[in-house]
Amino acid sequence: MPAMTNDPYGLRSLDIETLRRKRCTKWAAARDGYAAWIADMDFPVAPAIRDALQRVIDGDEFGYPDWGGVEVLSPAGALFPRRMAERYGWKPSLDRVHDLANVIQGVRAVVYHLSRPGEGVVLHMPAYYPFLDTLAKMDRRLVPVEWGAEGFDYERLDEELARSEARVWILCHPHNPLGHVFDQAELERVAELAARHELTVIADEVHADLTYPPARHVPFASLGPDVQARTVTLTSVSKAFNLAGMRWAVVHAGSDAFRDALDALPRHYLGAPNQMGVVAAVAAWTGGDAWLADVRDVLDENRHTLADLFAGAFPGSRYRVPGATYLAWIDLRETGLGDDPAAVLRERGVVVSPGLQFGPQGAGHVRFNFATSPAILAETVKAMAIGAEPAGEATIRHGDVSGPEREPSERPVRSRP
Repeated sequence: MPAMTNDPYGLRSLDIETLRRKRCTKWAAARDGYAAWIADMDFPVAPAIRDALQRVIDGDEFGYPDWGGVEVLSPAGALFPRRMAERYGWKPSLDRVHDLANVIQGVRAVVYHLSRPGEGVVLHMPAYYPFLDTLAKMDRRLVPVEWGAEGFDYERLDEELARSEARVWILCHPHNPLGHVFDQAELERVAELAARHELTVIADEVHADLTYPPARHVPFASLGPDVQARTVTLTSVSKAFNLAGMRWAVVHAGSDAFRDALDALPRHYLGAPNQMGVVAAVAAWTGGDAWLADVRDVLDENRHTLADLFAGAFPGSRYRVPGATYLAWIDLRETGLGDDPAAVLRERGVVVSPGLQFGPQGAGHVRFNFATSPAILAETVKAMAIGAEPAGEATIRHGDVSGPEREPSERPVRSRP
């Protein structure tokens, strides 16, 4: 793809017909429409990653990889402490790092080994639906931290934990689907509650690299030795570098209990890392940051433009601009689309994630993936509005993002948590 002067990676010049021909879950659901649901980005992969994978192909390197032994940490896992130190100032111990196939595998392993059926697991609600599925399948009881007008309700949680038998807290940080960034003070509140009620915290930090300034990602385990000792940190290159299909993730077992559980298992009982996934991860963390910076610039623009697009296309919709991720949590309860707006929007050719997947608070909501080009973003929202009531003369025309450039802070944002 020829690079534009101001678009070296082709992030702003995507072709919708090319996307519709992709052999991936996201676009298989929208062959003739628009896909804004599952958490994949539409962008071309970073050149450093493509080049690294091409070298493996050109060398016919498909045998057992030579990483220093069959049962050793992969080169990507070995890079994890350096990446955390350079980017976030946290220095995790290498001897507590293990490879995994994906982040949700690590979450499920911690829940399985550190809690028993019937015991509680704390989860911020609305919640990433594989977490909810995990609790249902493993017969763990949901202990919700509800999102409200003032943020998450930790006072009510504290009261619930005082009379509840809970063992684990799944901290999706940054939060999916809200895009909420937990700041230092809030993380300290979580740490204090976890210590008081003797909970192990699973810190899923897979969206960390997609945090927008002035917000700043703080690794939960970096709060101090005592906090790290009750934390299991999970991350991957899958979200920030768009590599979900490569099947590699990493876990840092700050918790002695979970480290002991892993050490008691045969090596690779949880699966061996995919060679191509490891190669891609190493390339991402050593040569992909310029690409990532451009991706974040496009996403930053899109997250603010989306406020104008939805205000024009769906009067009465409410949208709180996320501080991280490329996922928008859209409140459509006052638009007449019912409890499951995603079903109506699918009939209009746009696939979004149903809010009810994320728990009861999701009624009347959708999760919208805005990781695409600005032009396709506008087309997608325009298609969503087909058949809707006219927006009126005072609102922005469907898909029209032209006009004088404005700073993000000046864009009209209807904010209702």
